[in-house]
Amino acid sequence: MKFYQMPLFNKLLVRDIEKAEKWYKHTLGFRSVFKFRNEDNEVIMNHLRKEKYQDIMLILSNDFTIGNGCFINVLVDDIETIANSISEKYVITPLEQMPWNAVEMTIVDPEGYQITLTESNINEEDFEKLMNNVSKNY
Repeated sequence: MKFYQMPLFNKLLVRDIEKAEKWYKHTLGFRSVFKFRNEDNEVIMNHLRKEKYQDIMLILSNDFTIGNGCFINVLVDDIETIANSISEKYVITPLEQMPWNAVEMTIVDPEGYQITLTESNINEEDFEKLMNNVSKNY
């Protein structure tokens, strides 16, 4: 796994860091990059990565409240396969074609964090053309 300085990432406070790690691994395909342990050898921070620049830090804590004003957005390759493998109890918004050239669904992790999974309907070359054309109007 290549290491690099991350230009942006999310930190998620979690009550059960082992359960959270398992959920992100099995549900979304994240891998652990690094686990930071305290003096009692307990994991208190777990750096997870799905793809390059798709990093989250799970931070062990019992002192937090989760709101609904922030979503994590993860670009995925095969959203239908993922959608079919996720338990209904985690689905907030089912698979839906969006007007911005993407298929999306929103799920919730065991702590209550909302995650929007996005699969683009447009390839890289067409995306660049689309953005160049749109940006001329603004």
